[in-house]
Amino acid sequence: MTRLMIVLIFLINSAQMSLAASSGGSSSSSSSSSSSGSSSSGSSSYSHSDDGGNQPADPFDKAYQLINTEDFSKAHEELKTVNAGGRGADRYNLLGFTARKSGDLVGASKYYAKALELNAKHIGALQYQGELFITLGEIENAKKNLVKIEKICWLFSCNEQKLLKTAIEEAVGS
Repeated sequence: MTRLMIVLIFLINSAQMSLAASSGGSSSSSSSSSSSGSSSSGSSSYSHSDDGGNQPADPFDKAYQLINTEDFSKAHEELKTVNAGGRGADRYNLLGFTARKSGDLVGASKYYAKALELNAKHIGALQYQGELFITLGEIENAKKNLVKIEKICWLFSCNEQKLLKTAIEEAVGS
């Protein structure tokens, strides 16, 4: 019985980690939103391991560099030219992020919607869309996104869950 439980936990954990990897969770950055309607710069760090050239270059590397220097408008323009292959949801999520950080909230909303149309469980897009909702004063919608993230990350808390929860708490003053 114990062996069965261990195997079951291992399988669930593997499935959840696979889901998080495919939803762009590893490329999300931490960012904060303010409820005043303006975009805040927040912390944006992306790290990628260098394996000595054994893997093809990440198509988002240049955009990540621009995001890390908080040059969001240039990162946004770079992302428009990226061929993301099978990572379209990641591309739209980053387009939404850079649009939001550049002050284009309408554009950001459209990009997040497209990312979630491609992958409804993209935890990065759910987090960032939640932060956009906070900026727009739509706290209930942000809370709905948090619930979605909690369902996806039900076994182990994920960073996007913690970040959105903190942003909501800061917005409502609790």
